[in-house]
Parts: sequence; C-alpha cells; structure tokens
Amino acid sequence: MTNASSVKALVVTRSLGRKGISVITTDCERFSPTFFSKYSSSHFLSPSAEKSPIAFIEALLGQVKRRNIKVLMPINSIETLLISKFKDRFSKFTKVPFEDYSKMIQLHDKEKLMRIAKELDIPIPTTYSIEDISEIRKIAKVLEYPVVIKLKNATSSRGVSYAFSEEEFVAKYKQTILKYNLGSREYPLVQEYIIGDGYGVSVLFNCGDLRAIFVHKRLREYPITGGPSTFRVSVRHPEMEKIAVKLLEYMNWHGVAMVEFKLNKRTNKPVLIEVNPRFWGSINQAIVSGVDFPYLLYKVAVEGDVKPVLNYKLGVKTRFLIDDIRALLAILKQTKNPSYVLKELLRKSDCDDVIDYDDILPFFAFLYVGIKKLIKGNKKAIAIEI
Repeated sequence: MTNASSVKALVVTRSLGRKGISVITTDCERFSPTFFSKYSSSHFLSPSAEKSPIAFIEALLGQVKRRNIKVLMPINSIETLLISKFKDRFSKFTKVPFEDYSKMIQLHDKEKLMRIAKELDIPIPTTYSIEDISEIRKIAKVLEYPVVIKLKNATSSRGVSYAFSEEEFVAKYKQTILKYNLGSREYPLVQEYIIGDGYGVSVLFNCGDLRAIFVHKRLREYPITGGPSTFRVSVRHPEMEKIAVKLLEYMNWHGVAMVEFKLNKRTNKPVLIEVNPRFWGSINQAIVSGVDFPYLLYKVAVEGDVKPVLNYKLGVKTRFLIDDIRALLAILKQTKNPSYVLKELLRKSDCDDVIDYDDILPFFAFLYVGIKKLIKGNKKAIAIEI
C-alpha cells in the first residue's frame, strides 16, 4: 500500500487488515499516519514518486521481490499513473489490479476525457482548450461567466480557480501558466461553471464487466468552492449510474474508478465533471455503506472475480472531521452565521474517516501533522508580511 500519509491509504489499510490480510505500507514521509495503524503489519520508507520517479519504482520493485508481496495497491494519482507505466515490470512478481497507462491517462487527463464523453454523447460542461497564449483575450470575450480554470492533469482542487469577469479570467489564466510552468500543450482547460450539488459514482470493473457500484452525494467539501468531500451521504441516482457504466464499459475498464458529476440546478440533469481512475478520497463512505471496494479489488486480484455488489445502505453519512472543521470555518467566514456552523459541527455522522477508537494512533498522527503544517504556514505568512 503506497501513500501512507493519506487518509484514503489509512481507510484501505483498515479495510484489508480487518479481513485478516497482512498489509505493508510505504511512503516518503517518515511520520506517515498509516504507519501507526495496528493494521499496518510493517512499513518502509520509499523515495518520492513525484520528485524521484525512477528511484521510487526501483525501490518498490525491490521490496516486492524481497517481501514476496502478493498484491500491489497504489493509492494516489501520481503513484498509480507511475506504477501503471511500469506495470509489466511489476506483473512478473505481483498482482497489480489497475489499468494500463494508455487507458489510465485517457480518464485522468481532463481534456482527453471530455473528448471521449463528447463522442459518447455524455453531458459535459462547455469546454475550451487554448493552445496559443495570444488567443486568451479572444476567448475571454466569448465566455459566459463565471468559468472554471483547471489543470488537465491534476487531482482534487490543485490548480483550480474561478473567474467572474473577462479581466479576472485573463489574469488568472496567465497566473496559472506561470505558477505551474506550463508548456502550450499543458495550458489549462476553461469550463462552464455548473451550479448544483456534487455526486460521485464509484465502480469496480473486472475486465470490462461491472462488479460493484456505489453513489454518494457531497454535503460539504473543502475548499468550499470545490474540493474533496468532507461530509457526504449514500444515495442512488440511476441516470448517473447509467452514464458512469456506459463510460467505463466503453473503456473496457479493469479496477476501481470514481466518476464525478454535478447535478445541474437549472436543468436537474447530471453533468460529467471528471474521473478518478484510482482510489478516491471518500472511499470510507462506500465501505461503511456496504461496498468494500478495497477488499473486492483484492479478491479480484487473487481469486480472479467476485460476485457483483450492486446494493448498499442508503442515508449513511460519513465525514472527515479535521477537514470538515476547516470547511465549516470557511463557511462561517462567508456567511457570518455561527449558529448554523455550530449545528453542522454537532450533526451526527455514522462514521469518521480517521477517528476510530479501536485504532486511534493514526488520528493523533494526522492531528500532529495538521498542527505542524498550520504553524509552518503561519510562520511563512508572518515572514512574507515582515
């Protein structure tokens, strides 16, 4: 299990560990919270997949051979894409129940995804691709504001910004190019801003056949303008499910994926936003509701198949308290309504992504890391002000 510093790695580790599976975790961060889980049977440090990709692959391959690891499960986008590139090398020694890079990148790259969706007549936001920086002013004049500026190859809210006027769009678009040092082929996408609630349709496919499906509705996210969910509920949405299955069947998909939608408030119709061709941040929501994607994926890897899981508990609510507090503080700043924020803070959820009294040490590790980042951020802000 890679990316042990993330919440989803902890959730996946607990899922498998509770089934009696021995889980070995790794990360480049020495103080990774999942290392402290009682379900992490052992762990090791590895080079950063982002900063030293080849060293990461060599180190991971060495550990797979040395420890006789049966299944390799990358967690975040960088590691999943990287391992999929070198899947042939790993497949000689272990099971890698994820797609090949050629398919992975088609869903991960937002521009490629929008092209596929258009071919399949799947509803998407009005999308503009810019290849020449001199076109920015021209496009700015025809856009209907607000618009979303987003990187083609990024996850969560990284590189996402919003523009509410022509001048703001031109300034923010140029800032994004400079900030991320983008070449012309990497220039950000510009999309229509869809007003409406966010949903996720999570799936497991086995060589093109659907094996599990789950839908959640986002009740809150952080950043509140659009980011990973911090509070959500299990629901059904047949129209979204049909679109997600159609897309993944077309790709002859193998492994897990989460298809993100917005339910357009104006038309009450789902609009495809993006696809996470890997484990997603709210994976705990599906597990608590009765669709244990990590264990099902493990069984597909070692046994070849699983019985389809197409039903689950509805109305189940889960949260990631640490980030949900940040979301509520942002809402408080925006609305100046402390009674609403207090009510939401005290609202009951069925399960937290991190807090588990049977396995409490990772929570304190996340708390320590969060406080450390906060102090570091404040010091940096003070230094800039001085």
